[in-house]
Amino acid sequence: MFNDFKTTLLLCAVLVMATVIVVGALGITSLKAKNGTLSHDLLQSQVSVEALLSSNDNKDERIKTLERDHRIITELNTSHRKQVADLQSTLDHKLVRANQLRTSNHEPTKTWANTDLPGDALQLLK
Repeated sequence: MFNDFKTTLLLCAVLVMATVIVVGALGITSLKAKNGTLSHDLLQSQVSVEALLSSNDNKDERIKTLERDHRIITELNTSHRKQVADLQSTLDHKLVRANQLRTSNHEPTKTWANTDLPGDALQLLK
């Protein structure tokens, strides 16, 4: 079939070249598939990065809102404490005055301060 050495060598060279071309074609196909997968992964990563950046912007806005709310609540708490202290001071003063009336040296005042309210007056207060 093969009469001389040159023909055999040429046939072997053609077979080796065909094998290299087939292996190269398979490699290129595989690389194209991997490139497609990597491109898809890259797009997903970019979407994830954009989502994280948006989330970060939302977080910054939320922090500003929470700081503003904290400041307002602190101011309200301070105002409330002052009002409670004022009311407590007024109550203490009124209790001192009521006790002075109950322990007065003036007998009609002392009697008036220590007398219970009539039942009708209590019912009206309720």
